[in-house]
Amino acid sequence: MEYSIIPDEEALSKCAWCQSQINDQMEVLGLGAKLNPDADLSEYESHCIQISLVSEEKPVYMMVTAQGSEARNYGNDGMFLICSERCGKKLKSVLEKEISLGKMFETVRLG
Repeated sequence: MEYSIIPDEEALSKCAWCQSQINDQMEVLGLGAKLNPDADLSEYESHCIQISLVSEEKPVYMMVTAQGSEARNYGNDGMFLICSERCGKKLKSVLEKEISLGKMFETVRLG
C-alpha cells in the first residue's frame, strides 16, 4: 500500500470519504481504526496521510494517531474525519471490506 503525507489544513478541511469541504461551523464525526499488526505507520505518526484502498479505486485521508494520544489510548491507530453519518457508514463498510481482504485494518469503529 502506498502512503503520502497530506498537509494537516487540507486533510482537516475535507471529508475523508466524499472530499466535501468541512468548516468550523459544521458538526463532524470520526471513524477510528485499529491497524493490522503488519501495518507499520510509525514513520507517519501525528501526520495526515492519503491511503489507497484495495477494494475501492479512490484515496482517502487518515490521521495517524500519536503514542499517548486519547485516540490511541482508546485503541485507534488511525482516525478518519467524516462530514455525515452517511459518509461514515459508507467508509466503515469499505474499511470492513479491507479487513476481510486481510489488508491494512483490523477493526473500525464509527462514533
